Amino acid sequence: MPGEDFYAERGSLIYLEAGIEKESSLNGSGLGRILGATLSGESIFILRLFNVSNVPRKAVVGSRYGMLPVKINGETMICHRGVYVGSNNRVNVTTKLSISGLTGGMGLLLQKIQGSSTVFLDTKGTPITINLQPGETIEVDEDHIIALLNIADWQMQSNWSLGNLIGGEGLSMMRITGPGTVYLSPSKFLPAVAQ
Repeated sequence: MPGEDFYAERGSLIYLEAGIEKESSLNGSGLGRILGATLSGESIFILRLFNVSNVPRKAVVGSRYGMLPVKINGETMICHRGVYVGSNNRVNVTTKLSISGLTGGMGLLLQKIQGSSTVFLDTKGTPITINLQPGETIEVDEDHIIALLNIADWQMQSNWSLGNLIGGEGLSMMRITGPGTVYLSPSKFLPAVAQ
């Protein structure tokens, strides 16, 4: 739409129509935010696409596998490193240190996305969305987790078991208790490396 902005990760642009301008800027303000974005698996630069025409124009972005749109309204989403592809508003993409993520298999450095926007995340296959009610618990192979919306560290626990290892799921599975939303990839998810 005329006057509309879209923000995309470096290297995700496929094409844009005449009337869409682009500019690159640092992914955050201040050394701490830039470093946080880089540690989370994102580039130090973000691409801003904006419609300067008076008619609707298209800008098309892509990912390594497929995309999952998730609407956030001032909420916090925790993701695997490198899954952020773009958003229709500027969001804060930083690093989250997570002991629960480390012991649960997701890793110590996770990606934290905050703001109000529709955020597009990289996914492999048709994503599975699970809306957990308060007290409802699931056990998840951490290699399938794309993102966790409104789920805090205390809601995640690693479940170490030799049975998990024998069953092919690795030494641990992550136990997640609601409330909150879990986004899973049906295939093992290996996030992109920062470009």
